[in-house]
Amino acid sequence: MRTETCHFWLGKFKTEEDYFDFVGEDQSYYENDDDIEDKYISEFAKSQDENFLDHDFIESGFENEDIPFEEKFLQYSYAEEWIVEAKQRLVPLNQNSEEINTVVFISKNQIKKPVSIMNSKFNLLYIGEIEYEI
Repeated sequence: MRTETCHFWLGKFKTEEDYFDFVGEDQSYYENDDDIEDKYISEFAKSQDENFLDHDFIESGFENEDIPFEEKFLQYSYAEEWIVEAKQRLVPLNQNSEEINTVVFISKNQIKKPVSIMNSKFNLLYIGEIEYEI
């Protein structure tokens, strides 16, 4: 049995554009290698104080359909292994799972000190590490 452990965030973005602005890679990151340590590959990476995140180890999405939480995120990798645990972690945070429209998860070795992010455009709650079978 092989397992993977990832950091997970669940949240609510006002718009899909806000989501893409936050998690999408900044193409200028690759333009000049001289100042690579002063740049961030994305706003998400910046929020986690990581200059670079290998996008081979991250999966995220914006799902704004009015359907149950489990159905919104079932198409993501190994969702059947982590989705119940992810939903349960919202309960102590007093979050309504049906309002969630965004998931982000990344291999745990990519981010040293994961944090939640809240601002006027979105709330993205760090719900911890989840280990699941792959």
